[in-house]
Amino acid sequence: MVTRLMDVGEIRFTQEHVYDTFNANSERAGSVLDLMESILSGAKTPWDIPLIRVAAKKGAYWCVDNRRLFTYKHLQLGKIPVQVFSWKENREFELKYRNGLPFRRQTANGLRAGLIQRSPEPFPRSPVAEASLSKFQKLFTPKQQRKHDARIAALKLAREQETRERHRKQAAGVASHQRPASEEEAEEGTQCLEAQVEGSEGLTG
Repeated sequence: MVTRLMDVGEIRFTQEHVYDTFNANSERAGSVLDLMESILSGAKTPWDIPLIRVAAKKGAYWCVDNRRLFTYKHLQLGKIPVQVFSWKENREFELKYRNGLPFRRQTANGLRAGLIQRSPEPFPRSPVAEASLSKFQKLFTPKQQRKHDARIAALKLAREQETRERHRKQAAGVASHQRPASEEEAEEGTQCLEAQVEGSEGLTG
């Protein structure tokens, strides 16, 4: 297993649907909506949560932590940290992959998943939720949806700006430790000239 950054948009669901709560028998386990809120508010990032697990099969990466993947896809988080396993390293990959196999056409080969709502709390509409496999009890009002979408857009912009700033600082750090070849050559030429002058002074003295 290795940890690496991966574009969440390219990771696929192994199963055909996810539930909106993490445990049907305990409200304390929280919900997908709770996780969305904690990320949108800045209280948590994917680094603060157990990393989702992925493995490669047939030219794509598949995830077994489908509810967290749904959350990250819905929030358009871009590159996130993941744990990459080999396919046979964990039986869960093959078991969940087979469960979702009959629904690959409906889910765009795992890029979407149905959302089954167990919580009475309103849930946002999502382009990640496959309508033909979803069962909603109550959705956001139009006003709630607009506010929610605006927060996602703001978070996406902030993450993109952070990435650009990090790359700028990294580039600046590299540049400060590297001198242009012409500059180094000029210094070498100066040192050589000084040595020649010193040598000639010794001969004439």
